[in-house]
Amino acid sequence: MGKDRDSQFDVSAGLAFGLKAFEMYRKSGILTAEVRSVPFIRGRCQAYLEIAQGKVVSCYLIDRQGERHSITRETLVQLDEAKGPFSWVFHANTEPDLTAFSPEQVVHTRPSSSSPSPIPRPLVYALDLRPLQQWWTPRQLQYLHMIFSLIDGKRSIDEIKAQVALSPLVVDEGIRILLQLQAIAIP
Repeated sequence: MGKDRDSQFDVSAGLAFGLKAFEMYRKSGILTAEVRSVPFIRGRCQAYLEIAQGKVVSCYLIDRQGERHSITRETLVQLDEAKGPFSWVFHANTEPDLTAFSPEQVVHTRPSSSSPSPIPRPLVYALDLRPLQQWWTPRQLQYLHMIFSLIDGKRSIDEIKAQVALSPLVVDEGIRILLQLQAIAIP
């Protein structure tokens, strides 16, 4: 594991061994690789393992059409053992953000002039972030609270992205997390 932000991940001993090393060193970031022979996807696709403080928090595949498919860590490790090892690249997080904590529920927000982005509505009056404090940094909690405070049932996701001083990816992840927490809904 190099000192570069994006570094080649040595998988000569396999993905399972590499993930143990990430856990031991409490690394955060995203592992990516082009994979093949996925039973439910035709052709090659891109695999993503999102890691927060050494723990895998999300695994998914993106196929050639750009569709996202959930996959378990175990299935990905088995695939790497059977058809790999694949050439994994580690993209380290240089500053904490919400991207390491995306749940498997996906919100597809494709910017388009012909279709407006969805309008989320709150399901709770106040967001209780105390249960998340043991896993997330104060900055991550602040980001989530900022995003939640702009959700009023009138603003679209694109409008929220324009109003908050966060990257659009962080806002998307925040929306996903709020959906998972059942703090908001998207009709």
